[in-house]
Order: sequence, then structure tokens, then C-alpha cells
Amino acid sequence: MAHAEPANKAPIVAPPAHTDAYMDMSARRGMWKSFGVLTMWGSMLIILTVGYATFVITMGIPWIGALIGFAVFGIAVGLLMNMGGAWVATVIGLCVLAVFIEILVWLGSALLGG
Repeated sequence: MAHAEPANKAPIVAPPAHTDAYMDMSARRGMWKSFGVLTMWGSMLIILTVGYATFVITMGIPWIGALIGFAVFGIAVGLLMNMGGAWVATVIGLCVLAVFIEILVWLGSALLGG
């Protein structure tokens, strides 16, 4: 056992008793703030995606109406939650992507004679 250290050796460094290990409190606050922002973004994206799909597929709402409605909802909620301009740009980008996909669906159905 040449690789094992002797048992009587003390730990290399022990944290002082008055600190919470070695993590800086500002780093901890930043970590939880980032976690909150990630959770907020992820939740809103899931709500918009599932809501849009539910309205279009199961309720028979025209895709453009549901798209406009959820875009307005997403931008309004994002502004109310102070998600910033990046959120607004993301919602607009998702709308552009949805229109592009719908154009591809139209082209595909036209080529297939549907």
C-alpha cells in the first residue's frame, strides 16, 4: 500500500469554526440568484411551449391566433417579472421560428398534394 497516507496525519486545512466552509456569501447569493433566473426562464419557456401546443392541437385554435396570444402573454409576464430585453428577444425569436416551421408545413402539404 505505497499510495495510502499514514493514519496519524492531520487534515491539510480545516475550515475555521466561524465560517460556513470556505464559500463566500456573495458567491452563494449569486449562485441562488442564478438558479432562480434559470428556473424562471425554464418555467416560462415550458409554459409558453405547452400552452401554445395545447391551444393549437387540442382546442383547435388557429395557430396564428395562439401564437400572437402567447407572444403577448410571454412578453407581458416577462416584463412584469423583470426578465429583461433578452427575454423579449427570445419570445420574438420563438415566434419567428414558429412562423418558419408553419411555412415549411404549408410547403410540405402543397408538395404532397394535401
